[in-house]
Amino acid sequence: MAGPRTPLLRPHRYFENHDGSPPVAHALAAVAVVAVVTAGAVAVFLGEFAAALDVPVTVDNPAYPGEPFCEDSAFETTPAGCGEPPTVEREVGALVAEEYGWLPGAAFLIVPLFWLLQGAALHAGSAVVGGEGAFGDTLVVAGWGLVPSLARVVGVGALLVYRMRTTTLPGTPDGAADALATAFAGLDAAGLFAAAVVAVWAGAVRLYGLAEARDLSTGEAGAVVGVLTLLGLLAELF
Repeated sequence: MAGPRTPLLRPHRYFENHDGSPPVAHALAAVAVVAVVTAGAVAVFLGEFAAALDVPVTVDNPAYPGEPFCEDSAFETTPAGCGEPPTVEREVGALVAEEYGWLPGAAFLIVPLFWLLQGAALHAGSAVVGGEGAFGDTLVVAGWGLVPSLARVVGVGALLVYRMRTTTLPGTPDGAADALATAFAGLDAAGLFAAAVVAVWAGAVRLYGLAEARDLSTGEAGAVVGVLTLLGLLAELF
């Protein structure tokens, strides 16, 4: 009977069937999916934020050179753009989206970086308790351990979008920002609950994977994974 194709539901059987060395290509694909979905979720959030904060605000017109250039008679010819108005009206959400448009790309790059750091932490921690095995196998375990985080990204992201779409915003920038802050404030508990669920799920994947990849008992692997998971949860709280 063929074993499970991923370790997400039956991690013990998956890693045991692969003798502690599961396919690296599969883990790479899993990390790529996490990176793409995370970046996509950030992009969707920025788009929804821009649509929700359709509140006008007056800002300096970048096409207008400024009074020192346009009003100074020392210039023989009027600089280009002096016919433009000094200020223009923009939507707050659009300005924020433009300012933070780099975030989806950064999220895409941070996922593989976090994967490598987590793999290094698991490898070093397992070495302390006598683990033996290739770093590549530990990276596979760390890669699959990232996948449960998608449940949190999608779940919490959906709640954020729902709150933005169902919150009535005042017509002033400060009022709209305060209304959104109030709408998001109630999501702290949901975020912590999602973090706890993901920690348990990902912890099970890492526990059995690390035990097989580094030739450890489940108790030894559990101690390593438990400490790292606890540190991660504490970092989120602070």
